[in-house]
Amino acid sequence: MAHPPLHRRLIASTFIAAALAGPALAQTYPDKAVTLVVPYPAGAAVDRVARGLALELGKRLGQSVIVENVAGASGTLAGKRVLRAKPDGYTLLIGTVNELVVAPPVLKAGYSIKDFTPIARISNNSTVLVAHPSFGANNVDELIQLARKSRDPLLSGATGTATMQTFGGTMLADAGGFKMNHVVYKGGAPLLNDLVAGQVQIGTIALTSALPFIRDGKLKALGVISMHRDSTASAIPTVNEGKLVRGVEADLWTALLGPANMPPAVVARLSAVLKEIMASASYRDAEFKSGSVVAEFADPGAFRQFLAQEESRLRPLLANVKPE
Repeated sequence: MAHPPLHRRLIASTFIAAALAGPALAQTYPDKAVTLVVPYPAGAAVDRVARGLALELGKRLGQSVIVENVAGASGTLAGKRVLRAKPDGYTLLIGTVNELVVAPPVLKAGYSIKDFTPIARISNNSTVLVAHPSFGANNVDELIQLARKSRDPLLSGATGTATMQTFGGTMLADAGGFKMNHVVYKGGAPLLNDLVAGQVQIGTIALTSALPFIRDGKLKALGVISMHRDSTASAIPTVNEGKLVRGVEADLWTALLGPANMPPAVVARLSAVLKEIMASASYRDAEFKSGSVVAEFADPGAFRQFLAQEESRLRPLLANVKPE
C-alpha cells in the first residue's frame, strides 16, 4: 500500500496536533501570572480601569494578573512592548483609541491595529475640558471670548503629544477661532497635580481622571468634548451646547488586546471571561461611579470590525495633524 510523501504526513500531523491542542490549551490557560501592560502612569484613567479589570480577571482565571505601567510616546511604547511579547496570552495590552488609532499614523510608530489580536472593548469614556477654579471662564463660550482677546495663545495641559485629549483641544481651538498651545504630560496624574496647584490653568483630560476633583470643587468642568453628555456626569454640558462651537468630539474607549497570532483557544477563553465580568452588576456599577461606562460586550470578530471603523473614521481627521 502506497503512503503519502513524508512532507505531507508531517503537515497533516501538525494540523492534527494543533486541533487537539486547542481545547487542552483553553483548559490549562493560564498556568502562570498574566501581565496587563498599561500605556500610562499609575493613577491615570486607563490605569484605574486596568487595576479593576485585573482584580476581576484574577478571580476568574485563578492566577495573579499583574499591571505593568509603560508610559511614554502617547502610549506607543506600551504598544510596542506588547507586540514584542510572545503571543501566548500572558502579556496583554489595556489599549485605548490613542495608541491604537491616533498615535501610530501621527508619530509614525511602525505598527497599526492590524498587528494586534483584538479581544474585547471594555469601556467608554469622555474627554473633558477642565480649569482651575480661579480661571476667568465658566464655560466654553466664555473661554473662547477670553482667548480671542488675548494676544498670546492659551496654554492648555494635555496627556500625550498624539492623543484624543490633545487632539480634542486642538479641534476645539480651531472651531472656536483661537490659538491654543499644549503643555504635554505623560499621564493624567501629573497633569491633575499641576491643574489643582494652578500651575496650568486649563487642561483636556479623561473624565474618569478628573471627575473626583470636579466633584470636590478642586477643578471646574467647562465642557465634555463630545456630541453628547456623559451619563456618568450628566450635569456637565458638552462643548457643543454653547453658541460658538459645533461638531467637536474626542470620545475615548479602552480595550483588551494581545500580540498578533494569539492561539484562538486562549482568545476564546479570555473573551468568555470578559463577557462574564462585563455583565456583572457590581463591576458595571463600580466603573460607572468612577466615570467610566462599561461597553456592551462584543466578540473578538465584532471588536475587530469596530477597530477598522474607528481607523476609517479618524484617518481623514488625523491626516494633517502634527505632533506637538
